[in-house]
Amino acid sequence: MWGFFAILLIPFTVQAEEFQQSDLLLQRIQFTDTARESGTPVIPFSIASPVLHTSLQATSFVPPTTSHRLKDLVPDSDRPQTKGIAAASTWLKGQFSAQGEIANNASNDAGLPSRIDQRDDGTKRMVRMALAGTNGQFRYGINYRSAGKAFFNSPDQTVREMWGEWGVGIAKIRSSGGQTWNNVDLDPARARLQQSFNRLGVALVKPAWPELSLTHSRSAMASTFDPAGTIPQRSHSNSMEAALAYTGLTWNARLASSVILTNDEIRSGAEATAFAQTFTGVFRPFNTLSIAPILSYRTETQSGSGAKIQTPMASVSFLYKQSQRLLLSGMGGYSTRRPTMD
Repeated sequence: MWGFFAILLIPFTVQAEEFQQSDLLLQRIQFTDTARESGTPVIPFSIASPVLHTSLQATSFVPPTTSHRLKDLVPDSDRPQTKGIAAASTWLKGQFSAQGEIANNASNDAGLPSRIDQRDDGTKRMVRMALAGTNGQFRYGINYRSAGKAFFNSPDQTVREMWGEWGVGIAKIRSSGGQTWNNVDLDPARARLQQSFNRLGVALVKPAWPELSLTHSRSAMASTFDPAGTIPQRSHSNSMEAALAYTGLTWNARLASSVILTNDEIRSGAEATAFAQTFTGVFRPFNTLSIAPILSYRTETQSGSGAKIQTPMASVSFLYKQSQRLLLSGMGGYSTRRPTMD
C-alpha cells in the first residue's frame, strides 16, 4: 500500500524540481477534520496544486441489517463494520485520476473491537484500485477489487475490468471487458468459478429527457478449480437489454426488458432462454422519506426438457431518517417460482 502512495506522489516530486523555490507547485497544505460534520472519520491530510491533488481519507462501512424485528436491532456502534484507508490523486486538472483503498473488518466474530491491520487473516481484507483518464469526449479506465470471504461488503469476489466511453452529441457509447471469480483465497474444499464478460452499450442522454439505453453482453463461465467430488461447470450466455429511465425532482424510475440465451456446455450444449421485465423506482415525497418499489417478471424455458419456470416478484421498502438518532426502515415483498411442463 505504501508503494501505491509513493506512485501517487511521484508526479508532484518531478514537477516541483522544475520550479524555483518561489514558484513551488505546492500552494496549500490543508488540515481538516470533517468527522464531526459527516460522521465519517477523516485523516486530516490534503495536498493541492495546479498539477497534482492528493488526499488521504479514512473509510468505514456498516452492512445493512438483514432482520427487521425490533429485538434484533442494535446501535450502529455495536454492529459489525469495516474500516480502512483510501488515497486519491488527480493530475493535469482532473484529466487523469487514481484511487486506492485497503480495508479490514473492524470487529471480530465475537463483536469485540479489533485492529485495522489484521495481516494474519486475509479473508477479512479488501483491496481496491482504480485508474481513469479523459481525452476530449473519450473516457477510459481500469478497475480492480478483491475481497476475502469474511469481508462484510461484497465478500469472496475479485473483479478486474477495463472500460472506455465515448460521447457523440447526446449519445454515449460504452464498452467494457473483464473477469470475476470467487474463492479468492483458493480454499481447497471449495470450487472456483471464473466468469469473463464483454459489454457494449449505447445510451441517449439529454437533460430533462428520459434516458434510453441498449446493451449487449456476452459472458463465459467456467470452473477453474474443482475439488474432489464437485461437478465441473462450463457455460456461456448472450443477453440484450433495452431500458428506459427518467429522473424527476422527487422521483426516478427505470423500466428494463431483456432476453438471455444460455448454453450449458457440460450438458451437451443444453440451451435455456429467459425473458425478464423489471421496474424499479424511488419516490421522495419529503427530504426525510424515501419509498422504493420493485416489480419484476422472469420466464425461463429450457429447450432440452421443455420445462418452463415463471418467477414473479414484487417488493417495496421505505426509509425515514429524521436525524442521526432517529432512523426507521421497513421492507415487504412477494416472490414465487412456478415450474410447468409444455
